[in-house]
Amino acid sequence: MVNLLLAGAWHVHTKGFVKEALQTGKAELKAVWDNDEVRGRAAAEEFGVPFERNLAEVLKRQDIEAVMVECATAMHKEVILMAARAKKHIFTDKALALTVEDCLEIQTAIEENGVKFMISLESKTIGAYRYAKKLVDEGMLGKVTSVYFRRAHQAAIDKNMLPSYWFDSSETGGGVTLDLGCHGLYLLPYFCGDPVKITCLMNELYGTGSDEISTTVIEFAGGAIGTAHTSFASYRLDNMLEIIGTEGILVISGHNETSMRVFLQSKSLPGHENLSPVDTASLLRDAPLPSAQFIDFVINEKKAPEYDMVQAIMLTRLIECAYESAEKQKTVLY
Repeated sequence: MVNLLLAGAWHVHTKGFVKEALQTGKAELKAVWDNDEVRGRAAAEEFGVPFERNLAEVLKRQDIEAVMVECATAMHKEVILMAARAKKHIFTDKALALTVEDCLEIQTAIEENGVKFMISLESKTIGAYRYAKKLVDEGMLGKVTSVYFRRAHQAAIDKNMLPSYWFDSSETGGGVTLDLGCHGLYLLPYFCGDPVKITCLMNELYGTGSDEISTTVIEFAGGAIGTAHTSFASYRLDNMLEIIGTEGILVISGHNETSMRVFLQSKSLPGHENLSPVDTASLLRDAPLPSAQFIDFVINEKKAPEYDMVQAIMLTRLIECAYESAEKQKTVLY
């Protein structure tokens, strides 16, 4: 059994990630800390555990083995360093930190204290995207030449969709490119490999105080070009993934198992010589969320390279490059 501390209930995915960890039957939540006492007490009451005001003190508890970091992104570095130095295993929401320099400091603390680490890049668990990765790895689309990913919803238009603090840059560290855009920025390398150059355009349309729409174009070492579009100014939540290769095309739309639609054209798969729907039975199932995989990692030493420090640092670097490119209006080397 892995005894957990929830460090913050800031993130909108907090409850779902904690529940997934607990549903493994191998974890128990022992306490909640949050720098916002009202928010922290509400989370503690929901999970039926004590609320702790002092993070340093609760990290001294010998019965707590691991920390789920769900505080404001701008606080990640401080909280994760404290947890690592207290020799607690660490699960964190994305992004790991706001700069690569901060990520490297975190990495050093984790390695020096011998604790385990996992970051939630949860789109990689989606069955349809795992199916896409399988096709790419098996060469069913030939050489991948371009990938487009869009994730968008209406948060800048519907002011009640997200907590008001979601647009406070002192907590978030950035706008939609950092927040919702994370998913495209880690999925493009998932399919295309090593980034080389980054160009980004972003705009604010509804006065939230940060970027609300952006498009990031990434050139990869193998020659592929990836595009990640993200928006807080969309009609409603939706995703789109398109992968184009020399021997096929894959298109995936939707944001959950019931809304996913998959279309495939492949030279190598009979019945898909032309772009046509893929039977849902052919798709892979959703994998457990990283918060659940983290519990197995702590117990069984089973590493999850798709959610490791290398991937975490890559994501932060791509975020850095996107904002630098938009600010300076130029292409930035990875």
